[in-house]
Amino acid sequence: MADIIRVTVVFEYEPIAENYGGHAHSLEAMAKLDEDVNNWVDYPDAYEDDLVSVTYEAVSRAA
Repeated sequence: MADIIRVTVVFEYEPIAENYGGHAHSLEAMAKLDEDVNNWVDYPDAYEDDLVSVTYEAVSRAA
């Protein structure tokens, strides 16, 4: 029997460079800024239109 249920949520969006105020000059930098500052956990409404998929799986923890 599984020990936990893992929920994987996938969002995809095209960043708008102007929204980063010159703080990010590459896609990687924009992703890092979103991870550090604009995290979807803190701003879920900002990402609701970007939801691609949600999957649920039963997972056994490794011993």
